[in-house]
Amino acid sequence: MNTESETSRTAEEKTRNLRQEFSELPFDRKIATLVQLETVAATEAFEKIANASAALGKKIFDNFMCDDSAHSDERTPPEKGKPV
Repeated sequence: MNTESETSRTAEEKTRNLRQEFSELPFDRKIATLVQLETVAATEAFEKIANASAALGKKIFDNFMCDDSAHSDERTPPEKGKPV
């Protein structure tokens, strides 16, 4: 069972190791790695934006459909001849 401090320490060690590995790379590999990381970050950002837009669109659609069905009940005149 990992405690929070152990997990934090492990994350810090991983970060330190990654920085060390990155600093040892030749310049062209550093640039290539940075481009790859930026691509991953941009892709994740676009996915979050798309998901947020879809969720907002769904909420708007659901609210519109809910309001529309409530209004359609008001617009339909009661049927004559049927006891209420």
